[in-house]
Amino acid sequence: MKYRQLDRILTLDPGKRIVAERTLRGDEEYLKDHFPRFPVMPGVMMLEALHQAAVWMIRTGDDFGQAIVLLREVRNVKFGDFLAPDQTLRVTAEVIKESDGLITVKATGEKNGRNTVTARLILERSGSNEPAEIGTDDDVRVRVRKQFHRLYGTELLDDSVENTPTT
Repeated sequence: MKYRQLDRILTLDPGKRIVAERTLRGDEEYLKDHFPRFPVMPGVMMLEALHQAAVWMIRTGDDFGQAIVLLREVRNVKFGDFLAPDQTLRVTAEVIKESDGLITVKATGEKNGRNTVTARLILERSGSNEPAEIGTDDDVRVRVRKQFHRLYGTELLDDSVENTPTT
């Protein structure tokens, strides 16, 4: 993932709730254009942080049972503040409803207790639709599980994770 938007996971209740952080670094390439005299994290990157947190929460909820988690819809997006270099976005994502294969997640990003971005994300667990004998879904499940453990260095114990970055 080229634009990893989470540095660390603070708490994780698999399949239910996640709290993670992302500190914006001043040397990030896109800040040269967004904006040279007032560098701030683009809103779409803040939204991506919410999305990435929700996906990890869902994937860990069924022990990486589904290969793919698709973003189907984003609703009620609101931006409340800028995120500048050396500031930290605390992301919280929580499942509020699961129906007809769709998972509705309430997600917020805040800085110093103030909402920076909020949204409702509609996600769906999926497979690749490739024939089982090809092994695509199994390969993806193995790779995302390894990626999760490599990025966050965690062991899922007692349905909870507390962690520090491994970057």
